[in-house]
Amino acid sequence: MEEIGAGSDIAGVMAEVGGRVRRARASRGMTLEGLSAASGVSVAHLSRLEGGGRQPSLATLLNVAAGLGVPVADLIEERKRPGIVVRGSESPFFEGHGVRFQTLTPEAGPAGIAAMKVVFTRDRGEETEHHRHEGEEWLYVISGRLRLTLGGEVVELEAGDAAYFDGMLEHSFDVLGYEEVEMLMVAGAVGGPGRSASTLHERHGMHEHGVHEHEGGGDG
Repeated sequence: MEEIGAGSDIAGVMAEVGGRVRRARASRGMTLEGLSAASGVSVAHLSRLEGGGRQPSLATLLNVAAGLGVPVADLIEERKRPGIVVRGSESPFFEGHGVRFQTLTPEAGPAGIAAMKVVFTRDRGEETEHHRHEGEEWLYVISGRLRLTLGGEVVELEAGDAAYFDGMLEHSFDVLGYEEVEMLMVAGAVGGPGRSASTLHERHGMHEHGVHEHEGGGDG
């Protein structure tokens, strides 16, 4: 996994300080003169700061925060979380009972989301498994033909088709034809961060059938 977009835009962060000072002062009913008296920073300096014409030094920022009675952190933009790239060639995949799962989201997050590449093979046994679980699922068929049984109703999906449903509706998947079915699946990850892959496996009975984890990406 790789983090991207993690570089800190210092100029952009500091450019937001003036607006935050102005909003904090206004919410407290303070005038520029009142903030000047409380912080020891001149009215002219405060006016330029709030208007974006001047960036504060650390000393000024500390004094202004003290004059407003707020933590310095309230005047500085919160650092954004970096993006994460998951390499298909490096992501582990899990295999068992005629299905292969490859994790497309990191185990540490994002909270509430699990994304997988799923491959259903012809070797799935004679008995169709039915599943019910908390959360919602969205799937997109990349290749092959899939029969989705949902709440007792049946629909056939082909490449390019997608489906979305509540996991509490009893559902099952069957391969149609002689081609494997490859699809993307996104689900609400019950249990929060760190549960994305394991939660999705548990939802579809993977642990019950001795799923094996393999190093490296790909479909096997």
